Amino acid sequence: MQTSESNGGTPTSAVPAPAAAAVEKLNVKQLVLLAGTMLAAMLTLILPVAQLDEFVSRLLPEGGADLALANTAKGLFSTAHFAAYIPFAFIWGALSDRRGSRKPFLLMGLLGQAVMYAIIPYVPNIWALYAARFVEGIFAIAVVSMLMTMAVDMAPANRRGMTLGIFTLGMLLGNAMGAPLGGQLTEAFGYAAPFLAGTAVLLVMAGMVTLFVRDTSGLAHAYSFRESLAILRTNPRLYVPYAFSLLDRLTVGFFVGQFPVLAREIYGLEPRQTGVYLAVFLACFALFAPLGGLLSDRLGRVRPMLLGTLIYGFTLMLVGRASPEMLYVVMAVGGLSGAVLYPPSIALVGDYAGPRQRGVAMGGFNLAGSIGFAAGPLLFSLIADASNLLVPPLVAGALCLLAVALAAPVLLRRASGEPSLKPQLEGE
Repeated sequence: MQTSESNGGTPTSAVPAPAAAAVEKLNVKQLVLLAGTMLAAMLTLILPVAQLDEFVSRLLPEGGADLALANTAKGLFSTAHFAAYIPFAFIWGALSDRRGSRKPFLLMGLLGQAVMYAIIPYVPNIWALYAARFVEGIFAIAVVSMLMTMAVDMAPANRRGMTLGIFTLGMLLGNAMGAPLGGQLTEAFGYAAPFLAGTAVLLVMAGMVTLFVRDTSGLAHAYSFRESLAILRTNPRLYVPYAFSLLDRLTVGFFVGQFPVLAREIYGLEPRQTGVYLAVFLACFALFAPLGGLLSDRLGRVRPMLLGTLIYGFTLMLVGRASPEMLYVVMAVGGLSGAVLYPPSIALVGDYAGPRQRGVAMGGFNLAGSIGFAAGPLLFSLIADASNLLVPPLVAGALCLLAVALAAPVLLRRASGEPSLKPQLEGE
């Protein structure tokens, strides 16, 4: 069987000639549907964030006022959600690989999460709330992983980066819209409103998926559930995009946890002003994601990913040191560089994973990112407490530069086509 390399040396999946002909043309309608569903899924996921403090506190003794670990008790609400990702990111992916179909598991995720969102506001005690949040996380990761895997499945190999860049645009817009909308719903209708609104959105999207979303034709079945779960043993190259996903989400943890504190203490900003800076970062990240994907199709995955990470690292190190006026530029460049590095890392998962293992491979990518996102706020908070507020952005930037220094020699040799490092494509 003949295989091909992209301009940057990134492998494209080898498929039989009839299947290859079937995926040459991008199905724009399906891409828009998947990106729109991801926007709705991310918006739903973020809707409750603005009111989490008050929402969890109402179930703590005396609102948590005299509880020694009150902040930990509140944080466990989010931790319970992400803890579900650890086993189930792989399990949902492996099940979809074994069946050779993603849509049934996407619908399970949408409907299951809708039911849990309807239940969570009425859970009567804190431990039951953590349990409900864990179950909700089980269904949430099914939605995210299946949507991302379906986007990889449908993308023509030579347009995979651009396809995933457009898909990422939908994901990031949902993230940006969720928190302010959830805050407004809480102020107007109470703490249950973001969850009930999320239930309505999820049910509508389940109907849309049922009627209009289709699995890519000709999906291969995994030989067994065990074979699909063994992907990292049989395909260790996937550690590369996983590592970059973890790093990207870890550094986002700085913006979530420590940037608002730094903005107040170093720059003297009000919350509204801090929100403007974060909006600049997120808007550039979202709007330029398709460009990042296009560059990865034209130049290969490796060069945009490394260059984006390098620039992202330097911009992180300028936070707290640039003037308030220049900070707008820093945040814009940081968002742009994030947009350049993120779509290629997702595309690498599709490049490296065989058709029978894409579901579990994308589950691993999401799991790595979730671990980074969960660990980032804690890590940078500890660093700030042990030193000062100007150290966390230096550490975040240094981690990016270290990742480039370690990964560049291997990835650039791979991109140049060194035989010993060429991925073994399925069917060779």
